[in-house]
Amino acid sequence: MPAHRPFLSIAALTIGFAIASPADALAQSTPQVLGLVASNGIPTPLTCTDDECSAHLSAFCLQQAREAPASGTAYAPAEGGRVTLVATTADGRTLRLPGQPHLAFESRIGFTSVRVSLPRRTLAALGATEAAVEIGARVSLLPTAVARDPDPQTAQEIALATGPMRDAASRMFEAPGAASDAARIASLLINTLPQDPRDDGVHEGLWRAAAAHPVVTRATPEGVATARRLYDSCSLAVRSGSIFTMRSCLEIRHADLMATTNHAFWDSMGGS
Repeated sequence: MPAHRPFLSIAALTIGFAIASPADALAQSTPQVLGLVASNGIPTPLTCTDDECSAHLSAFCLQQAREAPASGTAYAPAEGGRVTLVATTADGRTLRLPGQPHLAFESRIGFTSVRVSLPRRTLAALGATEAAVEIGARVSLLPTAVARDPDPQTAQEIALATGPMRDAASRMFEAPGAASDAARIASLLINTLPQDPRDDGVHEGLWRAAAAHPVVTRATPEGVATARRLYDSCSLAVRSGSIFTMRSCLEIRHADLMATTNHAFWDSMGGS
């Protein structure tokens, strides 16, 4: 196992979100294996533009000793977990398909979030008008291999990350709790907002619109309260002009929440 390298701070994560690119990652070693937070029976809808459909997913680091990924680093699901594409056809039928052949995954803000996407042409080829993604238990993501990697992932590293470490992470990231529930709610709010910042004024009624969603109604009171504080702080930041859009604020606050939880996870595993 490589020597320990500490997690990036949230400031470093957000800087990476703003300026890093996949091309930057080519000069580095292969980054961390990530875990995806399970859907717990509530698929995440994909929002479609002209070319593709996409969504924000909560993620976490499974390898403390490796570097966080640059924004836009490509990932693919590892064996041992199930990602399902749930497509709705024009005549109302529901198709449940393996996600691997159709969906693409890339890091969003460090190890804390992932963008999943589906080409619009694939949706049309399936005869579908809407799509969602369902993340099963124990889903891990492997980074795409880097050419001339000076420190490639070994089979032993991958087995440890996607096996014992992924199982242990489920107890902190997927069980009910203040941080885990708040992260789920934050991701729901992010996916509800339009990606075009010119239409971001809809955030005023965002919390009321989300209140009846199962992600909120099934959450613990502590999780809902934590998410509400996060939402209120972002709403204030947007109104005061200290941040440009509600979506970008929520993504950064979500990243902060996930990074803090990840630190606690590694502390519980004996990390430093």
